[in-house]
Amino acid sequence: MILIITHPEPLPNETILWQELLAAGADALLLRRPHWGPDEYGQVLTQTDPACYDRILIAGHWQLYQRFGLMGVHLSENLRNSTPRALLEALRHQRCCLSTGIHSTVALPGAGDPWDLVLLSPVFDSISKPGYKGQFNSGFRLVRDGGGPKLLALGGVNATNAAQARQMGFDGIALLGAIWQQPAQAVEQFHAISQQWNANAHM
Repeated sequence: MILIITHPEPLPNETILWQELLAAGADALLLRRPHWGPDEYGQVLTQTDPACYDRILIAGHWQLYQRFGLMGVHLSENLRNSTPRALLEALRHQRCCLSTGIHSTVALPGAGDPWDLVLLSPVFDSISKPGYKGQFNSGFRLVRDGGGPKLLALGGVNATNAAQARQMGFDGIALLGAIWQQPAQAVEQFHAISQQWNANAHM
């Protein structure tokens, strides 16, 4: 699985780029703007091709998942800890894809937790956050006991290390800095990373 995370600030023509990235083979897009409220999110979604809605995760605002018929909801660590379990179960009952992020394998969800996707970061040295160093060396391997959510590598993933993320045992990768460093080359960068990730699909 390849997840695109939006740039933290608005970009020119970005909804067109989202559409192009999904058409190029990205499995999903996480719409995340740390300082936005529901009105700003709602406005950009109305400017987005509705054909993309079922592949968009919204950060935090689960009401917009329902309003626009989105793929699902991503909850930060703080929201994860403050969201009632009953609400999470209700969203799952609506076939909402539930996503969250963690920063240590100690926090990996156990059986019975509601998550479909879990982003583990930083795996490599962050591109979008200089100085945010990767926590896992080249010999790291995920130990799985079967089942559970898909685990995605986040942080510094690019065309040179996507294959390494596969070898570490991740089910997917989440891309941010490598895609948005040069927005005009976003689709080209995606193709390069996707090629490396998929080339190792059967290792």
